[in-house]
Amino acid sequence: MPALLCRSGQARFYLPLSQIERVYPMVHLPAARQEGPRVHLRGETLDVQDTRGWWAQPPAEPEAAQRLIVVTRPRREAWWVDEVGPVADVPDGAPHAVLDGQVLPVVWRP
Repeated sequence: MPALLCRSGQARFYLPLSQIERVYPMVHLPAARQEGPRVHLRGETLDVQDTRGWWAQPPAEPEAAQRLIVVTRPRREAWWVDEVGPVADVPDGAPHAVLDGQVLPVVWRP
């Protein structure tokens, strides 16, 4: 199954393309609310999930080179990542995939 390689800080992971609606360049993120930032993309306001915290990476300020990935499951939201690409095949349903000898997690959303 094709999956997009993503990087947040030093952490890398795969996200299956079947769960991605679109990848956007970073946009201005309004001041964070207690629940986290939200962004308005193509007529819809979405919660932004900073994926750095998931991988124990230090927080960062938004930069133009970063990306927002709109995921569709289990709900639509934007994931903030530092870098994306390339696309690679990963085993369907596998929790991990190997890239250049390194084992990377594959994030499957229900």
